[in-house]
Amino acid sequence: MRKSKQSLYSSLAIVIIIAVTIIISINSTYQYLNIKDRTIEDIKKNSRETILTLKKNLSTLISAYAINEYDKLILNEIQKKQIFAIIVEDYNMGEIVGKPAYITGKIRDKNWQVENYNIKNKIQLEELENCFYKDSFKIISKDKEVGKVTIYISNKNLNEKLKEIIIETIKNTIIISILLVLVLFLAIKYFVLKPISNIMDIISITDKDGIPISLIPLYGSKEINALSVRINNMIKTIKESRFILKENENRLQYLLELSPIAVRIAKDRGETVVFANKAYSNLIKTSKEKTYQKNPIDYYKDKKDYQEVLEKLENNQDVINKLINLNIQGKDIWVLSSYMNIKFKEEASVIGWFYDVTKEKELQKLLEQQKNEFEAIFKYAKDGLALLDLESNFIDFNEAYLEMTGFTREELLTKSCLELTSSEDFQKAKEIFETILENNYVTNFEKTCIVKDGKAIRINMSLVLLPEKNMILISAKDVTQLKLLESQSKLASMGEMIGNIAHQWRQPLNIISTIASSVKVRNEFGTIKLEEILEDMNSIINQTQYLSRTIDDFRNFIKNTNKKDKLSIVNTVKKALSIINSTMVNNNIILISNLEDDINIEGFENQLIQAFINIINNSNDALKENIDNEEDRVIFIETKKINDKNLSLSIKDSGKGIKKEFIDKIFEPYFTTKHQSIGTGIGLSMTYQIITENHHSEIKVSNESFIYNNKTYTGACFTIIFNT
Repeated sequence: MRKSKQSLYSSLAIVIIIAVTIIISINSTYQYLNIKDRTIEDIKKNSRETILTLKKNLSTLISAYAINEYDKLILNEIQKKQIFAIIVEDYNMGEIVGKPAYITGKIRDKNWQVENYNIKNKIQLEELENCFYKDSFKIISKDKEVGKVTIYISNKNLNEKLKEIIIETIKNTIIISILLVLVLFLAIKYFVLKPISNIMDIISITDKDGIPISLIPLYGSKEINALSVRINNMIKTIKESRFILKENENRLQYLLELSPIAVRIAKDRGETVVFANKAYSNLIKTSKEKTYQKNPIDYYKDKKDYQEVLEKLENNQDVINKLINLNIQGKDIWVLSSYMNIKFKEEASVIGWFYDVTKEKELQKLLEQQKNEFEAIFKYAKDGLALLDLESNFIDFNEAYLEMTGFTREELLTKSCLELTSSEDFQKAKEIFETILENNYVTNFEKTCIVKDGKAIRINMSLVLLPEKNMILISAKDVTQLKLLESQSKLASMGEMIGNIAHQWRQPLNIISTIASSVKVRNEFGTIKLEEILEDMNSIINQTQYLSRTIDDFRNFIKNTNKKDKLSIVNTVKKALSIINSTMVNNNIILISNLEDDINIEGFENQLIQAFINIINNSNDALKENIDNEEDRVIFIETKKINDKNLSLSIKDSGKGIKKEFIDKIFEPYFTTKHQSIGTGIGLSMTYQIITENHHSEIKVSNESFIYNNKTYTGACFTIIFNT
């Protein structure tokens, strides 16, 4: 019996079924293994994608200390994907909380719900250890490691995925699954993954600031193209912002470097210098390199000053214009300093400005010292001192001025200087005040003042306009008694000169008398001749001319004039000598003069003659009193040019000199070593005033030894330096 053949369709169906079964079995096994491997690889890829997402955002958020923001980011990523846990270690926040790292993250519980990660939770730690896969990476910001992120994948997640794949594989046909997977994979890869991968490749090539070097080419779908445009715009904006930021930073650093004010920036709560300009290195007397990494507190004389500054800055209080004393190489330096908190290279820092006010401080100290000295001088000076306003009203005065006027302080404050002036001097005093405002000072002005109870006193005053030009300082002396003594001295000098004239006239009168007697006798005896008479008459004329010159010298000397004339020092000395010549002859005094050098000055001739006479008379008195041997009574007078504008006149004697205890007082008013019946002590004082104040020259006295005729003498030497 023949077996019936199977139908082709049946065979084909069987074959197909078997083949399909085999293929499906093989393919299912293969697909299962392949899908399992691919699933694991996809999980890893997803973790890498998550890593890329987190890496791009966490570096910025960690640098900005935005804990809440990256916490939200982690939550979003773990919810979107089947990730078991994401753990973040934040080094920046760890520095703030005082730990190596601030650890945070998200983890799934047994019900696959997301919860916060707690490093102290033992259950969570065990779950993490049982995960089949984890991946960690460093977070870099500006070439600096700022943290680390770790992603964990659990077995539970893998098993669920495999189960889903098996069920899905069974539910769908092999061809549809393959086609769908293939189509979807190719479509996703071509339209999405490949453009994104290309974008990632391009933007992964960055410069030192982390900014992509190249722009992304525009291609692909509308969405990818729009994404590329936006990323390119972002790159351009970042580059422009970075350029502007760098330019501003360079400009700021350049300006700080050129600033004449010392500037320094310190990090670590102001304890480590990270920037200092040239002015700061000059201030602390060191090179710029040596200022870095130093603690600024080392330069403060009182360390508490800087500690107080830092305490205020911690409370967000700026410190402005604080006077600080620095100690630089053992020397005190005063600076006016200001401080404030800033961010420098992304770090909290303290910037300080310093202006050197050492000179101003020293000047202030000097001014205070001078002020104290002025107040002491003003208060305790023997001369009367007073401050006036520009209308001559009294503002202040010392006790000497009150004593001189006799008024009380309250009375004098209601008066003016012009008000106290006598009527005959009022106009002149008024003109003097006008002169002060123009020339700033007036010296040696004399006037008569009407003081307490209508008493009249003679005042010599000097006035100066103070630098502020709002007050006038008066220095006043009561010269009433001095004027009286000057008059007495003048009368005494006139008496001496009358005696000198009498001595000088005696010899010419004797000669005239002798000639007249001789003419008379010869006439009686008839022996007189005309030639002899003419000769005798000429002799009489010569003697009368000599008498006339003597009278002229006397008249010129006693004549009082306030007008300066151009005069010769040598001629003035000779006139003084001619006046006192007879006195020197009568006292058997030898005069030796060397008057070859001479200059002309503007001066008062009679005053200088009086000064010279006072000095020579002082020598005369010393010689008469101390030298018994008339041959040893010697006076030397000599002129010697110092230069074209200065002349030295020296008058020295052999009178044994001035005692050491008296020599420094010789020019003081009323000082005398003589008996009251001989001298008043006004002569040399007048001489000093005439030379120094009226002729702006210099006079000094010393004891000198010298040799004359092989003998050694000691005596006083008066030296006067005249200036043209």
